[in-house]
Amino acid sequence: MKPQKAVVQETRRIAVGTAILTAVMLLAFLAAGKMSGLVLLGALIGYALAVGNFFIMAMDVQRLTDSIDPADDGAVKTAKAKMRLSYNRRMLAMVLLLGASIYFLNVNWIATVAPLVFPPIVIKAWQFVKNRKSKGSEG
Repeated sequence: MKPQKAVVQETRRIAVGTAILTAVMLLAFLAAGKMSGLVLLGALIGYALAVGNFFIMAMDVQRLTDSIDPADDGAVKTAKAKMRLSYNRRMLAMVLLLGASIYFLNVNWIATVAPLVFPPIVIKAWQFVKNRKSKGSEG
């Protein structure tokens, strides 16, 4: 299944925003004198997991919305159950990958986990910017 334009656009936005926040985090490590190769590797792993998780979620939403009839209440309930299952699988995969990275590669756990909280921050910031633009164009 080919990603729709909206999936690509939103994933790109998340990737860029998360990259910026990850760079800021790395600058904080550098300023604190704690920067190392394991911090950088952890940040790259966390970044890849954060953006990958968003993309997989967006593709799941696209697949489910393309395949259901919104008027069919049973299909909507099934789609919601499938999204819950997808969420649980993605969280389990991320925990396993994060744990393996931290345990086997000995990466810095903060640098590895922190990028996972960046996509929601990017989403909220983008919504704030969009709302400010729309309010500015009204008046």
